[in-house]
Amino acid sequence: MKVAVRLLADLAPDFVLAPERHVAVAQAGDGIPLGELVEERRDRIDPTHANGALVLDTSHARDGILDVAGALRDVAGGKSAKKRALPGDLVVSRLRPYLRQLALVHPRALAVAAGRPLALSTEFYVLAPRAGGEDLAFLVPFLLSPEAQRVLAGAQEGGHHPRVPRSSLFALRVPRALVRARTRTSRAVLEAMEAFYGASQQLRALLEP
Repeated sequence: MKVAVRLLADLAPDFVLAPERHVAVAQAGDGIPLGELVEERRDRIDPTHANGALVLDTSHARDGILDVAGALRDVAGGKSAKKRALPGDLVVSRLRPYLRQLALVHPRALAVAAGRPLALSTEFYVLAPRAGGEDLAFLVPFLLSPEAQRVLAGAQEGGHHPRVPRSSLFALRVPRALVRARTRTSRAVLEAMEAFYGASQQLRALLEP
């Protein structure tokens, strides 16, 4: 068995001792790296200039859906700078993505927010399409698949609050067949979400006084 020896002086962004980082890359699968399809949006909303922004934390994103109604019921406001999210963005929790905490910013979610801008916890990765005009809805079923979830779970680094590093998320390989069918898949996902938000709105109207 060969053993690689490295000095502390050798450490660099492309050489990380954490085994989770290397395991995540090795198990990323075949296909197109996620990082070639998306880019991270890092825009921040300063709390002093939030103008009534609606704050969402990682508990408000699950199974591709943003729980805007739940965020409206929460009284906690933004106490620190938050990330800005725009229609079509894909938000993925870096803290617990293996709990399926990811969501697409659907126009119906913004409608529930009644015009208030969304201010997301900094525990989210906010992903935007790398190519203008592309739709990221097709990535929702992929990121929620057992294979992707297993890689994300194994990629966590840290002790008290383990997180998935950006490089491990972007190393995920999106199957080429899914990329070729992205237009059709995105359309189906968006239609399903439209129906979900519509049904949720009807239910809230019946339950709320």
